[in-house]
Amino acid sequence: MMTSDSLKLFAKLFIIIIAIFMISFYLIIVVLEPALFYFTPDGANVTTANFSSPLTLWVLNMPIRVYTELNLGTIFFGLWTVFAACFVAAWKLRKSLPTVIRESVHKPTKKLFSNCLFAMPIINSMTLIGVLIIQSIQEMGGIPTGTAPSQNNSFMVLFDRSYASVIEEIGFRLIPIGLFLIFMFMMQKKAWEFSFKQRITLFFGAFLFPDTAKRMVGAKTVEENGVKGGISLGEWGIVIFTAIIFGLAHYNPGVSWEIGKISSAAFTGLVISVCYLIYGIQASIIMHWFFNVYSTTYILISDLYPITTPIVNAIWIITLLLGIAGLAAVANMGILKLITAIENRGKNKQNQATLSQPVSPL
Repeated sequence: MMTSDSLKLFAKLFIIIIAIFMISFYLIIVVLEPALFYFTPDGANVTTANFSSPLTLWVLNMPIRVYTELNLGTIFFGLWTVFAACFVAAWKLRKSLPTVIRESVHKPTKKLFSNCLFAMPIINSMTLIGVLIIQSIQEMGGIPTGTAPSQNNSFMVLFDRSYASVIEEIGFRLIPIGLFLIFMFMMQKKAWEFSFKQRITLFFGAFLFPDTAKRMVGAKTVEENGVKGGISLGEWGIVIFTAIIFGLAHYNPGVSWEIGKISSAAFTGLVISVCYLIYGIQASIIMHWFFNVYSTTYILISDLYPITTPIVNAIWIITLLLGIAGLAAVANMGILKLITAIENRGKNKQNQATLSQPVSPL
């Protein structure tokens, strides 16, 4: 019969194996994206086309247009470079993936989430299940979700969604939340004592790696205090605000997304923003990449090479099972904490009642 410690170790090893499995498929897709885009006949035709409209950066749904003569192949390479850099950063920063996995046997399971790349497949899968639940409930109530904007060319869809994964993270996370953090840091006396070099580091850190920048000024960080203690009330305010605007930005009635998309997109934006505060901009871009590019690339692969369809289906089944298992684990922890809190409250009341009883004289 397995002991409690053996069961915990088994569960930990299972989580590690599944996470590594999913990470490997993330990295495979990162490599396959440019291979499909540049080295297939239909993809190569798209690369030579000029960008038909100005590049648009959406900052909280306000368009900033930049005109360019670059073709789609050049722009896509820039987008792919961003994705690749994000995966490198997620692998190495804070604690590298190999280090976290090596140390995990002797440390609590939550330490595995010290590495961004390890955490992403689990968080992405859980968020996907959350989105499906929200949309299913709304559809049952007669609230339509709509469909994603479509293109006749699958490679144009891949380009558009790659573009959105980077541009929307800059406009909805990096700029508004980063500016808020800089304003917050200006209220800290320690920031005014920094040298010019330190101020430059703090400025860029606020945009790219918020938790690291917060440590510089002595603010509470998520790494040391957890999500509950490491994210301030003001940060929650800007996170919720940007999530709502992100949800509203996806509402395009009669064309693609309907009113039901607002809530699911806002939920996704909320999770992405929290990941951004915890890990940095690489986490938010990878998460957006998962919902936009990862899924689109698999659909493209199965269309081009039908023999891969069973493998693609199996990967999505594993993704859904991982999300369900993750949500079940979170729910279980929440129930256990609630039970513990109720028991402790009962014990405190009992102790207070005992202390308040009059003492009989001898």
